[in-house]
Amino acid sequence: MKFLTVDTALDKSYIGLFLDGKRITTEIKSDEKNYHSAYLIKVLKDLLNKNNVNINEINFIGTNTGVGSFTGIRVGLTVVKVISDQLKIKTVSYTTSEVLSRAMNNKSIMLDARRGSVFYSKDGINMELIPYDKAFEILEKGDNFISDKQLFNNEKFDSYKNKLIKYEDENLNIGEIEIEITKEKIENNLAFDSINLKPNYIQTAPVFVKK
Repeated sequence: MKFLTVDTALDKSYIGLFLDGKRITTEIKSDEKNYHSAYLIKVLKDLLNKNNVNINEINFIGTNTGVGSFTGIRVGLTVVKVISDQLKIKTVSYTTSEVLSRAMNNKSIMLDARRGSVFYSKDGINMELIPYDKAFEILEKGDNFISDKQLFNNEKFDSYKNKLIKYEDENLNIGEIEIEITKEKIENNLAFDSINLKPNYIQTAPVFVKK
């Protein structure tokens, strides 16, 4: 079995390749001038070429559907859908909360959702959008939570920084985790047609926001 994994929802883009048991991962860092997803196609091609794999040998493709930025997820899912459609292969989806929770030993998740709310997941699977006041109540009662730099640096959460762990500062094997999740879902017959991929954006794209 050979499959790819693509993630453009997090702080970096994570690309993975599974080759009959062998796991190969690479990352794309962003900078102020270039969003990391702009390099996605080139990195995918280089990864396949370096490992002497023809794109037509790929059996499945997995991807992170969010939460994440509109631009990042849109680019990632577009590439995944094109590959899936062209190769007539099925996709596997996983979420930001699934990946981060597993990478951090199944801790609960609390990520910035903008506009006075956060994305919260107790188990890494089920995620809900909650207002700040409810988040504060949960933080008062709970243990440490996996967070992101936006929420950690939000002054409204200054009193709870001792309970927030910025995933960007941790040395996480996100690419390998995504390969592991994708493999499990393929083996459990959870792959599906790419037309059913559903993105979960942090915010609605500016062009769709009513003024």
